[in-house]
Amino acid sequence: MLYIRLFVLLLVLNLSSCQTNEAEVLHNEIIDIHDEVMPKTSKIAYLYIAFRKKVETDSMMSQDQKMELQKQADDLEKAEDEMMVWMNDYIPPNKMGSTKNKKEIIDYLLEQKKIISEIKVHTNTSLALGEKWKEKLSINN
Repeated sequence: MLYIRLFVLLLVLNLSSCQTNEAEVLHNEIIDIHDEVMPKTSKIAYLYIAFRKKVETDSMMSQDQKMELQKQADDLEKAEDEMMVWMNDYIPPNKMGSTKNKKEIIDYLLEQKKIISEIKVHTNTSLALGEKWKEKLSINN
């Protein structure tokens, strides 16, 4: 009987440790995505400011071009805003304390990984289109 209790205790401790490790792994994956995307925000900010200035000052652009460039500037700014909001809202698992159980922490981290992955896609897509516009309009750094 003592062996069974000891075995169950070890099993519970092992499962708890696995969930903690899973949380650490997920958190590290999330931070890796963040660290890949974050440096791009300065380029994004430069582009949306340059595009807005171009829209305001270039009398040779057609209204359609201005509208399209303004739309691109807005999308770039939205990509940057998404990252800023996510960074403000993200709670690392070690800051959750006892407010959530391990399953809730894992579920939260899985959702955050999905969100930051979507931000990465939006950032990369918007930046790629922005670079094309920059080249098309001969905007220099």
